[in-house]
Amino acid sequence: MDHKRNTTLLFSFLFFITYLITTASSKDLCPGTPNTTAAPGSTLSARGDATVNHRVISLSIYTVQISSQIPPEVGDLPYLEKLMLHKITNITGQIPSTITKLKYLRFIRLSWLNLTGPVPDFLSQLMNLEYLNLSFNQLSGSIPSSLALLPKLLYVELSRNKLTGTIPESFGSLQTELPYLISSSHTHRPQLV
Repeated sequence: MDHKRNTTLLFSFLFFITYLITTASSKDLCPGTPNTTAAPGSTLSARGDATVNHRVISLSIYTVQISSQIPPEVGDLPYLEKLMLHKITNITGQIPSTITKLKYLRFIRLSWLNLTGPVPDFLSQLMNLEYLNLSFNQLSGSIPSSLALLPKLLYVELSRNKLTGTIPESFGSLQTELPYLISSSHTHRPQLV
């Protein structure tokens, strides 16, 4: 049964990727489809082992003209380790909470989008997260202190948002040494207690 579910997820994902590539190539020939065009240098890639384990482990989409939000179905890729959406300025809305279902996620780069709302507190549930880049968005509010609870976190970039407040003191008591914490126009290396 699990094999059937994984196969269904894989085909749904491949359909989604095919749809994006097709609509990017067709320049919106069908009325009612999302406004999608391919730009020079556009890249859309997914990596995984579809023949043996039916797992998608990496999803990278950048420099593509898509008008949408990050779909909550991204949480239905349970083996995803890397999620990168970059320079897609018509991606709007908030980061979906379904991302917390991605227990293997190590790398998140959601940069140069138009994401709004706060930096989600629920990101602290991604215990394998090592790299977090949410730069060049419209995120507002303060940096959640709960991010310091991530035991493997090595890199955080939150620059070019509308964040307020100071860097939480909890970042000084991280279990790992956080070499890079980039917010606003400053690069910080928190002192470990």
